[in-house]
Amino acid sequence: MSAAIAILRWIVRLTGLAALLIGFALWSGTGYNLLGAHQGLGYVLSISLLLMAVFGFTQRLSPTLLTLALLLSLAVPGLGSMQTRLLPGAAHWVIEVLHLLLGLAAITLAERIGGQARARAKSSAA
Repeated sequence: MSAAIAILRWIVRLTGLAALLIGFALWSGTGYNLLGAHQGLGYVLSISLLLMAVFGFTQRLSPTLLTLALLLSLAVPGLGSMQTRLLPGAAHWVIEVLHLLLGLAAITLAERIGGQARARAKSSAA
């Protein structure tokens, strides 16, 4: 299972970076033709985080961390898909910032899950 988490961690890293770059392009008012790619990357990231959490439960990693990962794996694409309908107008930047922060939190949780899984593998090998 540790190998699966390691692979998923890299998927989150790569898709997260690409989604962030496209997201910043969208935020700046350019790159609207990349919206579908941004959404697809977000879905892959969220599914990867969800799978990391499931594998993490089988390895008895931190249940609090894994529960947060499960919740974020649903919240990020949920907010992203509803984003254009929430707080339209001058206050819409609040939703954009919230979406960015949730995405960064998802990437951070994936890193923490990966770190815990790696530490557990090292301690059991010793």
